[in-house]
Amino acid sequence: MVESGTLIKELTAFRENISPVRFGRIGITLGRSDGIAKFFAFSFTNQEKRSLDSLADSPFLGSGVYAIYYHGKSEQAYLPISCTETPIYVGKADAKNPQAETTEEQGNVLHARIREHTKSMIKANLPLKDFFFRASPIQTGMQSAVEDFMIRLFRPIWNKEIKICFGIGKHGDKATTRANRRSPWDTMHPGRKWAEATTTDQMQRHEIEAKIAEHFKNHPIVRDKEHLLKLLALE
Repeated sequence: MVESGTLIKELTAFRENISPVRFGRIGITLGRSDGIAKFFAFSFTNQEKRSLDSLADSPFLGSGVYAIYYHGKSEQAYLPISCTETPIYVGKADAKNPQAETTEEQGNVLHARIREHTKSMIKANLPLKDFFFRASPIQTGMQSAVEDFMIRLFRPIWNKEIKICFGIGKHGDKATTRANRRSPWDTMHPGRKWAEATTTDQMQRHEIEAKIAEHFKNHPIVRDKEHLLKLLALE
């Protein structure tokens, strides 16, 4: 009887002989990207949150991942996650130099991206003191994997991938572009002038609020770091 190890070797050799494609093991690997992202999520949430109100006075360099949190009492739709570890949005900023090895080479893209959000909030008369953020420069090229993991972990309502709300990160376009209708963000928080040129909402405000409420019922809110540790299985 042929041993399984010998059989596997013979089948592998046969596959390589009949195929024009060369096979082989990956020589260098940093491990599963989810494992790295999980470690990052733990490290990320150990940072102190900072008020968006202080962003303009505290510039920083780097590309990476950020999260925006609600700590207020005035926005009814967000009250279930107010002052919790569940963000309303997770985003990333890519380095100016794709080969960057330092934050200086990455540029100030992370800070600039968050500032774009603050400008939208100011236009919507949202008090910046009610919103907090965390931001972390990370190794160039890792930001997409980490952002994806963070979105799957926290399921933030304003990330389009969750299919609840979207539009928080829009930069503006003409009302005629793709026959655009107003995004849920611009319905919930009107104020961006380029969005006012569009008269039709993609969803009515009451529909958006109902979807948000249903989302919080169906998906666990990460209320504190102890809860997060359990989700990450890092206890």
